[in-house]
Amino acid sequence: MTLNQKNLFLLVKIYHFMHHNFHHLNKEQKLNLLHQLVRMAKADKVFKFVEFKYLTDIADVLGITATQLDEIIESDVIAPLPPKMLDRTRQIYRLTVMMMVDDIISPEEMILLKSFAVELGLIPEGIEIMIRKMGENKGGMLLDNDLIEIFSINMN
Repeated sequence: MTLNQKNLFLLVKIYHFMHHNFHHLNKEQKLNLLHQLVRMAKADKVFKFVEFKYLTDIADVLGITATQLDEIIESDVIAPLPPKMLDRTRQIYRLTVMMMVDDIISPEEMILLKSFAVELGLIPEGIEIMIRKMGENKGGMLLDNDLIEIFSINMN
């Protein structure tokens, strides 16, 4: 499998998993998620096609138009964060997938991810545990119970 095929395989698996967890988000939360995903994609100063494809797929699932996504990509507005613990852990997981989707974790991306964890009220050390568990699971998938277990132990 080439790097691109691996990325696509990961995207498809994660896409199917995350598709079931978006229905409860309101419009503001959807826009916030996309804004954070865009910030993560841009963190290393290289906005790759696989990252753009991931964003457009997520935007499509969320019912966000291409025009709205373009506005988010160009915007610096930050929307409120999810109030519930489960939603916050899902958000940090989605951001982690964005960071890893190009198979390169830059120091800038890791710093931003840990900053997002703090913003979400999660201890940054939980990120290391989550990444390790993603590496242990085929396709990098973690279920809600896994996320709650990781971050309920490591709460800020």
